Amino acid sequence: MLWRESRLSRLRNCGRITHGGDGGNVRARKKEDVVHYSGLQSCGSIWACPVCSAKIRNGRAEEISAAAAAWDEAGNTVVMLTLTFPHDLGMRLAPLLVLLADGFRAVISGRPWLRVRDQLSIEGSIRSVEVTHGVAGWHPHAHVLLFARGELRAEGLAELGLYVRGRWARWITGQGYRLPHETHGADLMICRSAEEAGLYMAKTQDGRSTGNEMARGDMKQGREGSRTPFEILDDFRWTGDVEDLALWHEYETATKGHQCITWSKGLREITGVAEVTDEQLAEEEVGGEDVAVIPAEVWAGIVKIPGLDAALLGACERSGLAGMNKLLARHGLGPCLPPAVDT
Repeated sequence: MLWRESRLSRLRNCGRITHGGDGGNVRARKKEDVVHYSGLQSCGSIWACPVCSAKIRNGRAEEISAAAAAWDEAGNTVVMLTLTFPHDLGMRLAPLLVLLADGFRAVISGRPWLRVRDQLSIEGSIRSVEVTHGVAGWHPHAHVLLFARGELRAEGLAELGLYVRGRWARWITGQGYRLPHETHGADLMICRSAEEAGLYMAKTQDGRSTGNEMARGDMKQGREGSRTPFEILDDFRWTGDVEDLALWHEYETATKGHQCITWSKGLREITGVAEVTDEQLAEEEVGGEDVAVIPAEVWAGIVKIPGLDAALLGACERSGLAGMNKLLARHGLGPCLPPAVDT
């Protein structure tokens, strides 16, 4: 559907246009009874592409979980901070995202922050941005993991909370918005262990780790009548509601160019987690055994027929190469070839 409806050219090409290797052919590969395509372009969008987002967020979740677990095992403290602010129906998403990003930077900058950071031995942070939409309009919010050396006791958490809530409230009201809720606007909790953090996060998704709460926005469902962007897109797929399509277009345009998950400088080195780009994660091959080679000219015909690419994967899972060719013949398209045949 995004091939037709997206306003982003890279998204329209993702999973549709070959990357030019293997003579422009596409391969169907099977891994653990699931068939997927290989040889196609990836857009690398963590925000707007259901396929790339799942791959990228899964990789980020593994990174964050590893960092949080290692930090906790070394006797240190991980604090989860959630930042939200009042919003109303009709507010545009783009300025709200800017407000959130600038507000977070305001919280972790300046002499007051340096004093709190040094006093509590906070070594760095990871920030993840999520977006939902509900009766009060767009709701962007940030999850932040703060990595503090040693054990952060109750008085330290209280001091951190006083600073963050005060600084966050002053920033939001200074930009002309209503005062955030005293506790929900900036909510803090100590993750006693990666397992404890995972159980806390399991309330909203099937993930079982800090990393999944931070990174796997694609796994979540909206709360209390709100919807995630992918839920909005799926609703449009079933209903054709033009208002949902307008919301999706606003979302994919507003988020383009924004960073979704960011690590503070030096934290990767401290936690021993190597840096990998979103594009690299999106382009990683799933692997598996080749089942069929789809010639470039046949693939060009497949993508012109809505839904045929997905139906072809299903036919392959059920009946292999023969099932694929039977389906292609019904649509007047040429056959796929056995993987041993050099086209």
